[in-house]
Amino acid sequence: MTPIDTSSTIPGNPDSILELMPLPAFQNLLAKVETNFYRNRPKEAAELELEGTIRFTLQERAAQAWEILKEARSTGLPMDQAHELISELVYPPLESDDN
Repeated sequence: MTPIDTSSTIPGNPDSILELMPLPAFQNLLAKVETNFYRNRPKEAAELELEGTIRFTLQERAAQAWEILKEARSTGLPMDQAHELISELVYPPLESDDN
């Protein structure tokens, strides 16, 4: 299989994101991802807005978190531990002032 250049395409699987978008629980997760991304990484968010990829980036982060939570639930991992697995997707680290 040939690697796909994701820098010029929608990251991840857009079909799965489109299937998740109507779900209220996914919308809630996406809102958390968006709020925390703008709060913790304002410079990166501004750059992604200029590139026109902020929406796709946030949706992809939320979809990745959703899949991790889904997998954790199916394996019986306690939800508090599952939330630790997605913490950097939902609560990204603060930008450094050096940038």
